[in-house]
Amino acid sequence: MMQFLQKYQDYIVLLVLWLLLILIINPIGDFPLNDDWCYGKSVKTLYEDGYLKLYNWGEMTLVGHVYWGYFFTEVFGFSFTVLRWSTLVLGFATIIGIYELFKLANLSRWALLIGVFLCMVNPIFLSLSFSFMTDVPFYCVTIWAFYFFAKALKTDSWQPILWAIFCCYWAFLIRQLAWVFPLVWMITLLLVKQRNWKNLLKAITPLLAVIVFSLVFTYIMESNDLLQERYNTKFGLLIENIQGLRKGLLVIIFSYFFESLAYLGFLLLPMHVFFISRYTFKGYKIWAIVWTVGITAYLMRLGKVLPSLDNIWIDFGVGPTTLHDHAGNFTQSPDPTAPYWFWQVVTCIGIFSSVALIFHIRKMVISVFKKEKVDSLVVLSFVFFLVYLTPFLIVGVYDRYLLPLFPIAIVFLGVNSPKVPTKIFQYCTYGFLGLLTWFSVAAVHDHLSWNRVRWQAINELTETIPKNQLQGGVEYVTWNFFSEEEEKWWENVTPTYTLVFKPADGQQVIQKYKYARWLFGDGVIYLVE
Repeated sequence: MMQFLQKYQDYIVLLVLWLLLILIINPIGDFPLNDDWCYGKSVKTLYEDGYLKLYNWGEMTLVGHVYWGYFFTEVFGFSFTVLRWSTLVLGFATIIGIYELFKLANLSRWALLIGVFLCMVNPIFLSLSFSFMTDVPFYCVTIWAFYFFAKALKTDSWQPILWAIFCCYWAFLIRQLAWVFPLVWMITLLLVKQRNWKNLLKAITPLLAVIVFSLVFTYIMESNDLLQERYNTKFGLLIENIQGLRKGLLVIIFSYFFESLAYLGFLLLPMHVFFISRYTFKGYKIWAIVWTVGITAYLMRLGKVLPSLDNIWIDFGVGPTTLHDHAGNFTQSPDPTAPYWFWQVVTCIGIFSSVALIFHIRKMVISVFKKEKVDSLVVLSFVFFLVYLTPFLIVGVYDRYLLPLFPIAIVFLGVNSPKVPTKIFQYCTYGFLGLLTWFSVAAVHDHLSWNRVRWQAINELTETIPKNQLQGGVEYVTWNFFSEEEEKWWENVTPTYTLVFKPADGQQVIQKYKYARWLFGDGVIYLVE
């Protein structure tokens, strides 16, 4: 028993921390969040009616996600609480995958543990783990696919390649974006390994396997009329935008790119700042200042300071906030909101921190030109960044799409780095982790808290008034009134009463509903006539 505890002590500590976060936040509540009403509806149909039905809301493959939720409902019955727990299980599997990846990358013990904890308390990851959205399941299999491809590079073995292909299959059954993973592997292997028939076979096998799998999947789904009407529309938009590349699109691409760097820079602040100290080439301080001031000013001019990407990390909390007075403005949180100057400072910090990535790319390029050896995991991480992020820059980025880039950025910077920071820097890191943990936990708690009270109010109100006379927010309308037969199904809601965070002038307040709020401000929802 003692040997088992010693061998898996880090796993046990991570599990205890994860369960503690779950206990503090409280995942209980039979209500949808964000778009997971649609995925939950597919699970409910499969569970109650016995057939697979993908509703025409998204354009993803989705089948793997639906059956994962179905497995839990078969055991525990259908509810969004059960579906939330199914995601929390994969959330922990993601954390273990990140831990194993960092071990494989030979990070120092300090960097490994701090890196894992930063990824765990990332507000985007933590919030999505308490939902039935597809992002955390996709993130999980992405990290494990990356881990097995990385292991294949290190061991030069076929076994991890086969496991990586399995992860790619699973990922594809959630989102078709999984085809980029074997493409990343192929490019990396051709760059870092000797070009012979053996390595060429290893390079192309995963890509061919995923292409064949996707063709078979599409054929089966089309033959059974199971694909959504919007299936693969993002791919069509990607091709259309590439063909019609214009100046306006280039501005959008650059803004998405710099916003993404700001997110990575701020939420991985201790890791990036720690590694910046390695770069002492001539003029590096001036370049760091020019980069920080120039990019921050560019984002401020565009009005794209953090957190400007939809729709999880919002103004001062997590969301989206989807009551009627916030619907369509998914980056705004209920009052109070942080002042604009605060987000300008946060953006500036994030951009400065991202200098570590830019300097490391510079170092990698110089090493290539000097024909110095570059670690294969550095190349794999860099290629992943390019191939994974590029389609999003062209068709649109949500903050949740960035999730896989957080641990991979740490791998990119920290491979084989035994360096440990000074005590003062460690204490500063613990302070940042404490603040980030407080914000993330409180924000996710508040998000679930107001939704829990919202749906309690909805259930009480709909006992006495018709459902279509209540505007209970986006998830309420979609869950109850979405229709594939009616073009403007939302017009079936003609509300007499509406739930809002802040009554507008002229609206009569019928009732107040208080919810537990840990962040600043009063937790109140209003029913107005």
